[in-house]
Amino acid sequence: MRIGILLPTNVYFAPYSRVYTDIFDQHGISYDILYFDKRNLNESAAYRFAANVSSTDGNLKRFWGYWRYARFLAKAIKREGYDRLIVCGPQIAIFLYPFLKKHYAGKFILDYRDLSIEQRFMKRYRKLLAISAYNMISSPGFKRCLPEANYILSHNVSIDLLRKACSNNRTDRNNRINQNNQTTQINPTNPVFTVLTIGGIRDYEQNAAVMMALANRPEFETAYIGRGEEGADVKLRQLAEREHVENVHFEGFYKKEDEPGIIQKATFLNIFYPRKLSHDTALSNRFYSSLLFRKPMITTADTIQGDYASNYGVGIAISDADHLAERLRQYIDDFDEATYERNRHQLLQSFLKDYEEFEKAVLMLCTT
Repeated sequence: MRIGILLPTNVYFAPYSRVYTDIFDQHGISYDILYFDKRNLNESAAYRFAANVSSTDGNLKRFWGYWRYARFLAKAIKREGYDRLIVCGPQIAIFLYPFLKKHYAGKFILDYRDLSIEQRFMKRYRKLLAISAYNMISSPGFKRCLPEANYILSHNVSIDLLRKACSNNRTDRNNRINQNNQTTQINPTNPVFTVLTIGGIRDYEQNAAVMMALANRPEFETAYIGRGEEGADVKLRQLAEREHVENVHFEGFYKKEDEPGIIQKATFLNIFYPRKLSHDTALSNRFYSSLLFRKPMITTADTIQGDYASNYGVGIAISDADHLAERLRQYIDDFDEATYERNRHQLLQSFLKDYEEFEKAVLMLCTT
């Protein structure tokens, strides 16, 4: 059995492919990765299609790029004769639909991670759902935006980390909320509760609102660590200088292997996003990091992440940053580690159950 994993972007920007490759590696299943090199990274894989296409390009250029990529994929798949396909992203699936219907009906997984062009091509997407063997989604929130179908959840988290977290059901000793010894903060000279934004620094208005809500509060600091997108990090630095914000810490690029250590030094993880459908329905990497590292999250109210935070008590959900310091102070004062740990463990166990269903489906398709 040979599997083709079709990615809609660079391998680096599709870490979710590992939820499949980990299963295939464990069970000795042969696979190839075929990807769209949008950033000219020239990553190692079986097939690479290079074209300069970004999310800021107009629809015509992006659609043309995916149409060309779909033609490239069809030729590569015919050449290799894969037994099964993992089609990641609606962009690929939409343009490959005639090929999939003719050659792979009932023999491919349709994997969905983000809102994309299927919102404009819903009629064709419904047809894809009808001919796929399984339909994977990474968040239950996406059901709001997709046709009714039988969906299986495939979380954007390492199964090894998830299993480790589920087996480690203890009262946390690394969460600084109830600790007297506050020596692990990101800025050791300023022993306070740290609100960390890590990874892609985007959504300037929301990040600025958080920073200013906590500006020069003696018990808090904010930290922005990672790459800025569309100049958001630069604008935040300029705002901090202009408003004389002293309790903020900035760092740019960091090594991925350093991320756990950075997160461990924080108190809260910031996932306060603007209200738009793509953010309202998705589960972010920071959401999982919050749970895995026992760092309560700051999320947006009336979103899938906000619902989890509120329903399980693993953080707070806010509509705006007004009175954020008071909300955090209240959460800190009311914080009970045993209750937090119990709720966190219950949520992670539900994710592990989702993974087991996902793994069973993948193996059912790719071994028979």
